[in-house]
Order: sequence, then structure tokens, then C-alpha cells
Amino acid sequence: MKVPKNMRRTAIALALCAQGAFSFAADPIIFDPTGQGLGAGAGGIELGMFDWLPANALAVNGNPAGGLNVGNIIHLLSHAKLGVIVDSNGDLHAVPGGEITFVAGFGEAVNTFDPTATGSTVTFVYNNSGSNFFEIWWSPTADSNMLAGTGFNTGQAGTKRILYGVVTDSTGDYSGGSPIVTLDQFGPNNYSGIQTITGSGSTQLAGVIISADPAYFPGLTQAQIDAMKVFFNTSTVTPYRQTNPSAKFVDYGVVGNTVTMSATTVGSINGGPHGGADLHFVLQSDANQRFEQGEVVEGSCRVTYGGNDKNGNVDPVKFGNPECRSDPNFGTNCYTFGGQVGAPTTDKTKGGPFGEHEHHQKSGDAGDFTFRAGTHSAPKNTRITDTACKDPGAIKPAEANAKFKQIDFEGTGSFSFPNNAAGTQAKNYLKAHGAPSDIASDNVSTKTYYFRVDMVDSGEPGNQANPNATAQCASFLAADQNNPLATPDPLLLDYVSTGADCQDVYQILICPSDQPCDTPMYTVRGFLTGGNIQMHKVIK
Repeated sequence: MKVPKNMRRTAIALALCAQGAFSFAADPIIFDPTGQGLGAGAGGIELGMFDWLPANALAVNGNPAGGLNVGNIIHLLSHAKLGVIVDSNGDLHAVPGGEITFVAGFGEAVNTFDPTATGSTVTFVYNNSGSNFFEIWWSPTADSNMLAGTGFNTGQAGTKRILYGVVTDSTGDYSGGSPIVTLDQFGPNNYSGIQTITGSGSTQLAGVIISADPAYFPGLTQAQIDAMKVFFNTSTVTPYRQTNPSAKFVDYGVVGNTVTMSATTVGSINGGPHGGADLHFVLQSDANQRFEQGEVVEGSCRVTYGGNDKNGNVDPVKFGNPECRSDPNFGTNCYTFGGQVGAPTTDKTKGGPFGEHEHHQKSGDAGDFTFRAGTHSAPKNTRITDTACKDPGAIKPAEANAKFKQIDFEGTGSFSFPNNAAGTQAKNYLKAHGAPSDIASDNVSTKTYYFRVDMVDSGEPGNQANPNATAQCASFLAADQNNPLATPDPLLLDYVSTGADCQDVYQILICPSDQPCDTPMYTVRGFLTGGNIQMHKVIK
């Protein structure tokens, strides 16, 4: 049954009154669905809420053999297409051509399980398991296919991700059981071999934004992004009556990036009892989404970064452009790096630390390799395990974004080697410095290696320095070694008068095993010659 437009508008208005529209005091967030960067009054919309069309959610292993028990871990995947944009006054705006979609995935755990006369009622709480993401995508053509479960983060040329974030918290519930009915009751039955239990529930999740495309969110400042929270309120039901069940779901944590839904993966009765292997559970979902300002978590920090350098660059004006390139004869080790650490949280009680780090050794004595931890392309057994915020007090012009100047983090990562002479040189270099003889790329090896990173945000931009402060900066870097996280770092302002006269600092060491070591097999350090390191507050 299609909901009449006037009823849907009334429901949206009530939701806005109950939840509050999104605004940052005198600076409302503008959304331009055309991607032209238009401001309010010129085509941009003062954003209140996104109302998504009926869609799909898949609880991976949500129907385990023997039934659910308190503590069971489930990974929830979802996707949808945007129905209407709701402005801050509650007025509705259609998507003007093309389409806007979202994909999401996060972990949850069974909190309570209560049998009922006809089935059971289950509640869920957030859990850090598997991949964690939510993304909004724009496509120039309406090519998403709900039945196939495709086209929600891919499509024709010009398709782009316009917002990326991660989930920080969630709660959910579902009550279901008898009667057993046909799963697909929307139009033709596309799954004649699958029935389902009958039930309903809801999921509420909160997250933080990592990045937003300025062409669609014009005027959105970094300070607003740093303080932004996103909320999804989603109803879930079985059977499907307003859309088709999807055959595929995006999940960055699995090979091929998709999880399938079929009689093989959910069984002949979706959600029904069974004695075989763990099965998935698929539900029709219907979400609305809003944004609002968060609160700073004192004593915490996060960092976003990307840059390039040559090893040993202790003079901020010595090297200039490092000209990194894949050339084993280039000389001094040259590398690039990028990632983020601390979003949405570093709190271990909430599943943290979250983060993703990539280091690409491009040329020099150590050859060519890529080292990854926690990224979508890295194995699941790699991750950032601990962080330490150091050197309190941000420096100009970063005071609005951060409360620390330094962050150290550690974890386990894995290697990827190119199949060429530079890749062979990299393996031989690492073996000569203590690596195991069978060191290999992460597509043929499950081994992980301990690493530790030390970063300093010396101001903006991160790759420029005052030549008159060279001696002070060099003195600071000489003292700031990549020590264990529990070891205090030297304070930047004890060495440099303004704190903004040096380039940012990046240093990494990688050990021959998954344990900390006294003698790393690879280490580089120096001031940046390109890029930027930016510390941020943590928002709840």
C-alpha cells in the first residue's frame, strides 16, 4: 500500500517537531541536491531531514543455529533510496533528477531475549564488530535496483560519495513469530521458496561525519563537520509489503564487498527455527535521518591526515618536493601516508579505538610496499588497538578543532607488495632487518605486524615552516622520538616560541611480529614536505 502524500507529510512534520530540525545556531546547514554548490535562496535547501523510501536491512547471522541468545553478535547492513528532502520548515522537496542513496553497516549485540506466546522479543545494543560505515551517494541516473540490491554505491559515470561517516551508538528491538507467511508480498513473489515469520521492530543509530562533499553541502565548515552528529530512526517489519527483498547488501568487510540473501543464506523460513548453520535475517526497513550538533568529549582527540615525505627530513626547508615515485634506485626512502584515527571514538568500552591507517613506501632502499591497518582494503584481523592524546592545547589556527597537538597510536597491520623488482627489493629489505622469511602480501598471508605512529599537528598548513625557526624545530624533532604510548612526549612549545613555525611531524615503526619490539624492521620519520595532519575534538 502506498502511503498518501499528505499523510507522509504530516508524519514528517510530527517527526520534526518531536526531534528538532538540524541547525548550528545562526549557521544552518545547506543541502544542494544538484551538486552545484548553490546556497540558500539560489537552489540550496536549509536542511531539516532526509526521508528515505521503504528499503532493506539484513542481520548477518541474525538467525543462528539454536536461536538467539544474550550476547550474540550481529552485523546489520542496510541500503535505501532518498524519497524527499525535508527543509527546516517541514516543507518537502523532491530529488531533482538522478538519485540519492545510502549504504550502512555496523555491529550490534543481543541485549535481552524474551519468549512470548507466539515467538519472542529481542533488544539490541551497539557493538563494534565487522565493518562500520554509513555513506550517502549521488548518481546522475536512477539506477539502484531494490530487488537486486545493486546500484546503491555504484552506478553510471559521475556517481560519487557525497557524505561518509561511522556509527557510534545504536539500540534496536524486534518482536516476531507466528504466523508464518510469504516473505515477498510486494507485487510478484520473487522469492517463492522463502516464507517468513511475522513481526516488527525499530533501530535507532547515531554516528559522526568524517567528510562531506562541499558541492552538496555548500558552506559547511570543518568546525561544523567536527561537531556534527547524525541520527537514523528506522522501522523494521516482516513480511515485505512496500518494497522488494534485496538479493545483495554492501559490506566492506567481506570479499567482493557484498553479502547475499537467498534461501541458502536465510533458509526456507526467514527468521524461523532451524538446526543447520547460522543464517541471516532480512527485514523491510523505512528510515528517516536528521543531523544535529554534538558535545565535546573532554580529554579525548582524533586525527585526520595525509602527506608525503623523505625519511630523515629533520630540516623543514631541506628537501622541498620529495617527488615520491616507484623507483628502487631513488635513494632515500620516500613515502606517502593517509587515514584517520579516533572517529567515532577511542573508548574501548564502546568498541574503540576506531581508525584506519595506510603507509605507502614508494621508493628508496626499502623498495615499494603498502602497509595497512583497519582500512576497507586491509584484512579484518588488522586494527588500531590503542591511542594516546598528548601535548594539551591546540595552536593557531586550530583552536576551534582540537585540544591537543600530538597523538600516538599503535596496532597491527599487514603488507601488500607489487609484483615487480621494487616489491622484491622491499621483501628482501624487510627480511634483512628481521622480518620472517615467509613475509607476503595480505592476499596470501594472514600474518600481522605491530606498528606505532607518532604525529604532531604544528599548525596550518602542515607542510610549511618559518625558515628562521629551523634550529628550534630540529631540536624538537630530535627530542620527539617514536616512543611507547605510555612515555610522555616533549611539549612543542618548550622548543618553539609560537608552535606554528614548524611543519607537522609523522613517524612510523613496524616490528617483525605482531608484538612491540626494540628493533623494528622498518622505521621512517621527519617533518612533512607535503600534506597535512589535523587534530580534532571528539564529539558525542
